[in-house]
Amino acid sequence: MRWGELSGLHRHRIDQRRSRIFVVEVNTKRGIKEYPKSSRSRREVPLPAHVLEALERHIYRLDRDAVVFTTVTRGRAGRLLDDGNWRRQTWWPAVEGARYFDDDGEQQLVPHYPPHSMRHTCASWLVQKGVSLYEVQHLLGHESFQTTQRYAHLQPDAHKAVLGAWERMETPLTIAA
Repeated sequence: MRWGELSGLHRHRIDQRRSRIFVVEVNTKRGIKEYPKSSRSRREVPLPAHVLEALERHIYRLDRDAVVFTTVTRGRAGRLLDDGNWRRQTWWPAVEGARYFDDDGEQQLVPHYPPHSMRHTCASWLVQKGVSLYEVQHLLGHESFQTTQRYAHLQPDAHKAVLGAWERMETPLTIAA
C-alpha cells in the first residue's frame, strides 16, 4: 500500500474473516480524502496471516470508524499521521537502529531507503516468486500496466508457459512451402 493509503486506513476497511484490507480512503496533507489516487487504486489487498495477527492486536480496542494508525501530538491522541513528521520521528530512527546479518553472518546496517521503496521491494519479490504482472498491477493499484512492467525483467521462466503451450498443441505448427 502507498503511505497515504495505509495512514488513512479505517478499522472497518479490514476484513479479518477474509484477511483483506479494502483500500478506499487516503490520508493527505489536507486530511482524509474519500477516494484513492486513481480508479484502480480502490482495491482489496490480501494479508499474510502473521500481518493480520499483528494488526488484530493493534485494532481490537478501536471503534469501527476509527483510523487505524494515528499519533499523539501535544497530548491529543488519535490525530492523523503527517508524512514528514512520521518519517523524521519514526521511520528514519527505526532504519538507523536496524541491522541484519549478511551471508557471512556479519551484522550490517540496513540501507537508508524511503518507505515507498518497500512497495517496489514487495512487487519485485512477488514477481520473482511467480506472481503475474497482471496480479501485481491490481495489488499495487497501478492505473497503467506500463508502470508494472518495470518488474518484468524479474519474472522467472517468463516464457516457460508459452513454450509449454506450444509443446501441448495437438497440431504442430508447419510452414507452408
